[in-house]
Amino acid sequence: MDTQTSLIPVQERDNDENLLRMWIATKESEHTRRVYTHFANGFLAFIGHKPLHAVTLANLIDYIDTVDGEASTRALATNVLKSLFTFGTDLGYFTVNVGKALKAPKPRSELAQRILSEADVIRMIDRTENKRDHALLRLLYHSGVRVSEVVGLRWAHVRETADGAVLDVFGKGSKQRFVLISKSMFDELASLDEQVGSDRYVFQSRESKGGTLPMAERQVERIVLQAAKKAGIEENVSPHWLRHSNASHALDNGAPIHVVQQSLGHASLVTTTRYAHVKPGNGSSQYIKI
Repeated sequence: MDTQTSLIPVQERDNDENLLRMWIATKESEHTRRVYTHFANGFLAFIGHKPLHAVTLANLIDYIDTVDGEASTRALATNVLKSLFTFGTDLGYFTVNVGKALKAPKPRSELAQRILSEADVIRMIDRTENKRDHALLRLLYHSGVRVSEVVGLRWAHVRETADGAVLDVFGKGSKQRFVLISKSMFDELASLDEQVGSDRYVFQSRESKGGTLPMAERQVERIVLQAAKKAGIEENVSPHWLRHSNASHALDNGAPIHVVQQSLGHASLVTTTRYAHVKPGNGSSQYIKI
């Protein structure tokens, strides 16, 4: 037996696994890493022992056809594969980016269904008795920050002002932005930690020693979902729903659209504008006199 030839499949699998580890490591959010890993593992199981460099466009399309769920789920799976093969091509691991030709199905917008009413949000917060969880829910809604941004918030990133505080938030692509919070919101945050050291996380893991470990994103997701259920909301509410609600309610209450864009860190004003057009209870007929 040709020993060198017999080792090639093993070496290819090892190389593929190394590529996948490097690719996943580039994703900043714990949630994103989890979702991308899920679809990547699903694709690897689908192609069996076939090495990634031998994958064809037909293989990608066939896998996406097996993904259950709405168009949004298949669109996500498509974008995951496109990301993987673009990453590998940029590194020189692939000579041709077979994922480039993939077209993600356009999902039906579900944004309107993911915006809570002000009454729902207030009920979620008011019915949360745990001090830390109450502050967490309130800050997610009050500031519109992402779950990855809230768990990464340290006291060094919170600068008190005469009217409240400014949060130095590091969002997607490590882009920094400044988010204002009210004095009452700052006071509630400050009451969480008697030893406000600059390196301590605002929302700490229960296993944290000296506040040096952040709360996990999954824990935040559980807290939000439990608060929603307690408030009588049956949908699978996630932290991002509070971010959507922040944008929608701020615009409803007269906030300039460019202010909302800057606060939420939207790269494009078009993204923010979506929140001004997703109210199913609104229409031009309401402004017609006859």
